[in-house]
Parts: sequence; C-alpha cells; structure tokens
Amino acid sequence: MRAALARGNGAPIEIDEIVLASPGRGEVRVRIEASAVCRTDQLFMDNPAGHDQRFVPGHSACGIVVEVGPDVTKTKVGDRIVVAGTMECGKCYACTHGSPSQCERLWIEVANPPVVGRTASAATVAGFGGAGTFSEYMIYREHCYAVVDSSLDASQLALLGCGGLSGVGAVWEVGGVRPGDSVAVIGCGHLGLWMIQAAKAAGAGAIIAIDPLPERREFALRIGATAVASPEDASVTISRHTSGRGTDLALEATGEPGCVEQAFEASRKGGTVVITSMVAPLDSAESNLPTNAVSMFGRSIKGSQSGGGFLDRDIQRIAESIEAGVLDVDVMISQVFPLSQAGDAMQAAVNRELITAVIDMRIENPEG
Repeated sequence: MRAALARGNGAPIEIDEIVLASPGRGEVRVRIEASAVCRTDQLFMDNPAGHDQRFVPGHSACGIVVEVGPDVTKTKVGDRIVVAGTMECGKCYACTHGSPSQCERLWIEVANPPVVGRTASAATVAGFGGAGTFSEYMIYREHCYAVVDSSLDASQLALLGCGGLSGVGAVWEVGGVRPGDSVAVIGCGHLGLWMIQAAKAAGAGAIIAIDPLPERREFALRIGATAVASPEDASVTISRHTSGRGTDLALEATGEPGCVEQAFEASRKGGTVVITSMVAPLDSAESNLPTNAVSMFGRSIKGSQSGGGFLDRDIQRIAESIEAGVLDVDVMISQVFPLSQAGDAMQAAVNRELITAVIDMRIENPEG
C-alpha cells in the first residue's frame, strides 16, 4: 500500500510503499477514502524531528473499517469513521472530567507518534499524532476517531475532523455564541470560514471577518459575514458595527501571535475571546495582553483545541447540520488531489492558494 511520508526538518513529502502492521489491542485497520489537508501538518514537517523516523502526515480523514483488533468495543468491520486531529482516551483526568479535547494522550502521541508500519527497506513509519491520514490504509486506536452515520461523500466528511470540528466547535461550544451576538473572526482561512458559517447558523447578528487578502474577505461575505475589513481597518469597522463597544465574541484563526492581540482588541468589555490556532514556531509563541483589560473589564479568554467538545457527538452533529443545509461543506473544498500529488496539495495549503485541499485515495485506487 502507498502512503505519503515526511521526515521533519522541512524535507518534502515522498510517496512510498509501506507494509502496515496488523491492528493490535484496541486498534482497527481503516481503508482511507479521503483526507483533508491542513497547514498545521507543515509545522511539524518544518520543525526538527530529532530522529530519522518517517511519519505519515495528515490528521483529518474519512474511511471504512476493514479489520478490528482485540478488545475493540465501539467499532465493527464496515463502519464509517472520521479521523480527527484530537483524541479521547476516555480514561485520563481530562476525559473523565468533561474536557476530552484536553486528553492526556494527545500530546504524548504528537511528540511520540506510534509506529504503524515499515518501508520496503525496513525503516519504521509512524502515524502523525496517532492519525497519519495521507495513506491508503492506516491503523488507528479507537480513541482517535468518531463513528459516523451520514450520507455525505468521504471527500466531504474528510473536512470534519479538522476545520469543521475546530471552527464550528470554537463558536458553538467554546464561544457559546447566542442569537444576536456580534462576532469578529480574525483570519479567513478554512478555520475562520467554518467559524463564520457556524456564527451565521447560530443566529449571530454582526459577523465581522478580518483578513489581509481581498479574495478571502470576499469569500467571507459569500458565506455569511455581514462586514469585512483588512487588519489595518479592523478597529474602525468593528467599532462602526458594534456602536463602539466591540464584539461579544472574538475568535482568532490565524496562527499569528499578533492576531491574538487583535482578537482581544476586537472584543467588548465583558466579552469572550477564543484562541484556536497553533502558532509557529512551536516553542516561542507569545502574545502580550493587558492584564487590567482582562481583570477590570471582565473579558474571558478561552483556548479551543479541536472545538473543545466531544468527538463522537460533535462530528455527527456537524455532519447532520451539513445534510440539513445549515452548514455548507462543498464551498470549503477548493481542489481534490490524488495521493501521488500530496506534496502539491500541502504546498498549495501552505501558500494559501486555496481554502481546503482534499486528497482522495479513490482517484488512483478506486477498489481500495
């Protein structure tokens, strides 16, 4: 079987044949049909890996379970699943105390991705963060995916484990948006655009999208923003549309530290600021926020990792919202690539040439 392989240290993606391991205890083997592409993977491809182990990038996909290992409890052969950029072991303190998006296994498996197979030359291959979705098949632990019942195509469902889950959850779950609330979204990449859709679906009033690229601002207006502005004009635009107060909810979706501060400045006294994206470089991401403006003016600052909710519940809820026409997934898919062009798809995402790229394994391997 084929997979896209990365080494870290900025090395390009290569397509290679690998021999996948058999599913172990609590694991399943999945035929991946389609995977979304996200810039976050490039952060780990660029950072020094510290080892020579190849890994399969990608963290959001749809596939079919084809084999189950011992002690698998929630999945059977033939089940359709959505792999996500998070996990829920169900056993750690976070999972048992209502915060599964902070599962203790997540960063352990990001730092030490599990070995899932070997190349023809016997080099070990890991699945990035317990996921590794740029592959025709993959081994997953049960806590890394949601079983989904949906009529949507795999290329559509593939988006739900990343931008869909993270963007929608940041608004509905973490931000707690209410009908009539004013919302600012800083950054109109795929994450921010999902936020705009979610805010509109929840009945928000003013939805103000901030992005330096005119084409992204225009796209934001098409899918639900009521006003847009460049970063330079953001303050004036937000003030004009909120009677000078600032927004009830401000969301950062850029991966730039300065935009965290901009989201804070966009919020009103007593408002909520949600920080969602991963900032590069990973070991030096800092923002300067005024202490008194938090304490004396009652702002709430929240982090949102993969939407801050519950994997099985939220993936299914988003899929049903798409089926009902409440959310639009098709508008988010810019281009579909075969697996052999995974490197091109990643580069297009890094260059912000598209909203979301999808790698569809069925193009070159229709029979699986």
